[in-house]
Amino acid sequence: MTADVTARTVDFKAGERNVFFHLLTACNLSCQHCYINPPQHGTETLPTEKVLKWLRLFARPEQQSNLILLGGEPTLHSELALIIRAAKSLRYAVTVDSNGYLFHDLLERVRPAELDFLSFSLDGPDPAVNDPIRGEGVFAVCTENIRQAVERGFRTSIIYTVSSRNIDQLHRMPALLAELGVRRFFIQVIGLRGKPAVASAEGEQWQVDPAHWLEVVP
Repeated sequence: MTADVTARTVDFKAGERNVFFHLLTACNLSCQHCYINPPQHGTETLPTEKVLKWLRLFARPEQQSNLILLGGEPTLHSELALIIRAAKSLRYAVTVDSNGYLFHDLLERVRPAELDFLSFSLDGPDPAVNDPIRGEGVFAVCTENIRQAVERGFRTSIIYTVSSRNIDQLHRMPALLAELGVRRFFIQVIGLRGKPAVASAEGEQWQVDPAHWLEVVP
C-alpha cells in the first residue's frame, strides 16, 4: 500500500466517542454478505424527529463525537442533508457510509465542509470481483460517484469487506485508490450476522480463516 494511503475511515482514538447510527434498513441493493437487509430486517426508516432526538441525547457539547450514519443505504433517507447539518451543530464529526448510489442528490444538497467523510463500500478492484458480491453494474455506479465526490472536494474513503470471495484481490486495491483519488481505505472483516450467518449454516463459508489472513496481510 502506498505511503499516501491511510487505513482508517475515521481516526478513532482512545477516549473518543463513536456513535454508529442506522437510519433505516431499506436498501436498493442485495449484497451477498449484508448483515442488515430488508428480507431479514424489514424496510423501516426512522422519522427525522426521532433521529434528531437521539442525536441530541447522545451529543456531548464539551466533547466531539464521531457519528457514522449507516443503513440499509443511508442516502435513501430523504432528510439526510438536514440530519447531517443538525449533527454538525451538535459537534459531531459526521461520516456517511454509502453503497455509492447517493440518492436524493446528496452531492448537491450537502457541501464538503458539512461532511467530515463520505465513505463508499466497494468489494473489488473491478466489476468482475465486485459485482458478483454487490450486484451487476454497482462497480461502475460507485466509482463514478466517487470521482464526482472527489472532484467536488468531499473527503472520501473506501470500505472493502473482506471475504473468501475477494481476499486474494486485496493487493490490487491501492492502484484503484490512487486512480480515484481516495486516500483513506478501511478493511472490514465479515461477520456472522445477516446473510453470512445463513450461508454458513448452509455450508457456504464467507469468513476468511486466520492462516489465509496472515498470508495476504502479514
